[in-house]
Amino acid sequence: MKKVAMIIDQDLLSFNEDYRVIREARALLKAEYEVTVFCWARGLDKYETRWEEEKNGIKAVRIFQDESEGFFSKGKAAKKAMSQIVKKIEEYVPDIVHAHNLETLEAAAEAVQFNNAKLIFDIHEDVPTMKGENGWFSGRNYAKMQNSLLKKVDAVITPSDELASEIENSIVLFNSESRQNIEKSVENHRFGLNGIVAGYIGTLEKEILEKILTAGSAINAVSLLIVGGPFETQKGYNETIEELEEMATEKGANAKFTGPLPYSMMGECYTACDIMMVGPYSPEPLRDDIVPEELLNSMGHKIPVVVEPYKARKRIVERYECGIVSENWSDALIKLADDKELRTTLGLNGYKAYKMNYAWELQEEKLLNLYKKL
Repeated sequence: MKKVAMIIDQDLLSFNEDYRVIREARALLKAEYEVTVFCWARGLDKYETRWEEEKNGIKAVRIFQDESEGFFSKGKAAKKAMSQIVKKIEEYVPDIVHAHNLETLEAAAEAVQFNNAKLIFDIHEDVPTMKGENGWFSGRNYAKMQNSLLKKVDAVITPSDELASEIENSIVLFNSESRQNIEKSVENHRFGLNGIVAGYIGTLEKEILEKILTAGSAINAVSLLIVGGPFETQKGYNETIEELEEMATEKGANAKFTGPLPYSMMGECYTACDIMMVGPYSPEPLRDDIVPEELLNSMGHKIPVVVEPYKARKRIVERYECGIVSENWSDALIKLADDKELRTTLGLNGYKAYKMNYAWELQEEKLLNLYKKL
């Protein structure tokens, strides 16, 4: 049985689980690989958290390293955390090291030298471009680091065709839910909302929230289901939810704010919706290359989508005619709310495209084929 060491720079089994990593780990477990995920459990109390934990066969090994404020302090903390992870991986002696995102790749490249293990670089987002937001110099340094480390890599995984086109010999794994999970029967209680329900799942920045509420207030027949925001355990949670509800009232929108929900409840959220608004979710420079999971899962649930004209999502929605691409979400919601037949047609188009191109079962097959070639 081959041993796989995955590295991530956050905790794996916290409330806000990284389901891309979990799906990949589960796929490998089913194919009889042994998988251990080495995590930098930043922000977690080492005295109240298990240092090692297993969930559904996936073993997580945590490294606790305080992350102080300030650019240089954070950089030092990251180096210390990754150095500890390298030592743990050397003790584990894996056959394959699978680095999730650029922040872990340098440590992974060091760890494989111990026993000549194979190295996979799994890109979740374009880090050099993102770091370029902090200044040209920072972006250039990260690009140089990535290009240098790519020479040591045996395989590269990207989340979109747009990113894959920039890196030679890479494969695309779309971050989507499985057909098995999407087609599970769940209770459709619609969260107590009436009429046509337009949903949004994701982070709640002021810019996107105002856009959602403005769109929702444009038509009385539409109720909004907004999933995201601060965790219930966070300080000021009740005040934040009250503030959001006041914003909705001021805009004249009928909105239900759930706060963040566990991934196990996402099926209920999608099932409740007749329309899904897919947010930007990423800093501006990254948006053209990202295919949001919420887009693909909405397609799987036969829900027509509203997206902004960022390259990757625009290409998918226009190619498969599964939603509306527009900066003006108010007009898009009015058009969809007024035409049930259009909603049904767009939803079915999206489902067919999801089933043929994007379902996780298809991505799993690509992942396992990649591993077999190593």
